[in-house]
Amino acid sequence: MKAIVTRQPGGLENTRIEEVEKPNSPVLVRVTHAGLNPVDINVILGRVNYNITPYPHIPGAEFVGVVESISSPGRFRTGDRVVVYPRIYDRTCDRCKEGNEELCRNGGVMGVGCNGGFSEFFGTDESHLELVPDSLSLEDAVSIPVGGLTAYHALKRAGLKRGEKLLVVGASGNTGWYSLTLGKIMGAKVFYASRKKFPADSGLTEWKDEKVDVIVNSIGSEAWEQYVDYLDTNGRIVTFGTLTGKDTRLNLAQLYTGERSIIGSTGGTRKEFADLIKLVSENHIKSRLWKTYDLNDYEKAISEYGNREGRIVFKLA
Repeated sequence: MKAIVTRQPGGLENTRIEEVEKPNSPVLVRVTHAGLNPVDINVILGRVNYNITPYPHIPGAEFVGVVESISSPGRFRTGDRVVVYPRIYDRTCDRCKEGNEELCRNGGVMGVGCNGGFSEFFGTDESHLELVPDSLSLEDAVSIPVGGLTAYHALKRAGLKRGEKLLVVGASGNTGWYSLTLGKIMGAKVFYASRKKFPADSGLTEWKDEKVDVIVNSIGSEAWEQYVDYLDTNGRIVTFGTLTGKDTRLNLAQLYTGERSIIGSTGGTRKEFADLIKLVSENHIKSRLWKTYDLNDYEKAISEYGNREGRIVFKLA
């Protein structure tokens, strides 16, 4: 099968399209679409905050496809459209037993701690799969595993309530777009901050320096102190990205005098994944698709990532 293969960390010069063997797994998924995310680019460049294994390595944390073969049909059959839960989890550690698979003691991220979906086929087992509802296209479903689930889990972690004011920083990214969309569905008054203009074209409200209850920050340390200043008393800022850096200053007095909270968030639980697929389907949530590429054009896709006006997706079939 054809795949994007990174031979060693350090850059695009170590990455190429190669022919590799199909996985020998209980379920073989023929990948149809794979989303390009910062984690994938950082895997190729060797900049992730996790251990990458194995090498040579196939990146790709977010993908959907069709069941090609299955050794023991149960919930799934050959031909089913499926979306893959993007976390590695053992189901036996204390965190998994609590229902927090994203924090598995022996786990990790698909496409980082194991080979991912930037390939024609992906091997897994039934526990990582969910059916894609008939009302949902594969092009929209491919944004759920990373972009959608990360945003959904972050809003749940922040305890966003109906009627609260939500500010999404870095709103033009995939997690930003989902944070805006899900925040509206949850009944919040939603504001965005972005260097790009497309959220305004979608009828959303640009933030104008007012106090808010919850901030979703997916971009990292850039302007961190400025945005924390705009948290209301009992406000919460939830963060899950380091695109602009991971080190910042913290004013402790600002936190305790207003009982403000900083919340870390990563991925999402297995239950949230299933719940989100249903929520996306029922509310007909669409992705902001910008461009699709063949796997062979991965270098061009990566080079254009910083200037994207929506999703970049690899289309394989």
